[in-house]
Amino acid sequence: MRQRVLERDCYVCQQTGVMLIGKYPAANSPVVDHIKPHRGDPALFWDEKNLQAVSKVWHDRTKQSLEKRGLA
Repeated sequence: MRQRVLERDCYVCQQTGVMLIGKYPAANSPVVDHIKPHRGDPALFWDEKNLQAVSKVWHDRTKQSLEKRGLA
């Protein structure tokens, strides 16, 4: 599923537009992120429409900050 999401999103971060061409742990390495937190809900966890390709740096900084503030 991860591969399908990355290909669907053309290896482009859906939040910043950065090409996801780095190898982990590079800032531009690809991460598949849940748009809406699944909180243990298997239907939401496996819903491809709830997944997006993002950069590691966006996921680790911006997304985590938004979640901590209850905004994601």
